[in-house]
Amino acid sequence: MRKIKAAVVRQPGGPFQIEELVQDEPHFDEVRVRVVATGMCHTDMVARDQLYQVPLPIVLGHEGSGVVEQTGSNVKKVAVGDHVVLTYMWCGHCKPCLQG
Repeated sequence: MRKIKAAVVRQPGGPFQIEELVQDEPHFDEVRVRVVATGMCHTDMVARDQLYQVPLPIVLGHEGSGVVEQTGSNVKKVAVGDHVVLTYMWCGHCKPCLQG
């Protein structure tokens, strides 16, 4: 685990507050990315305002780029040091995916 800083929303329509959080080690199918730049868009505002139901508190911001710092044991397509762009991935099983 390690400490990170992130913009957190804790209540519907609440402010984005920079907080120190603890981040777990990546699971077998996950990648840890050191975010170099990120943007906020209307999707983040909709989620913050709960027009799109998401659990709170939440760290938003899905338009980012950075460098891979660590990979899970099953990750094969990226490696430590790779420069990457972050995007939404739909699992098709969680509540937000099922709600469309």
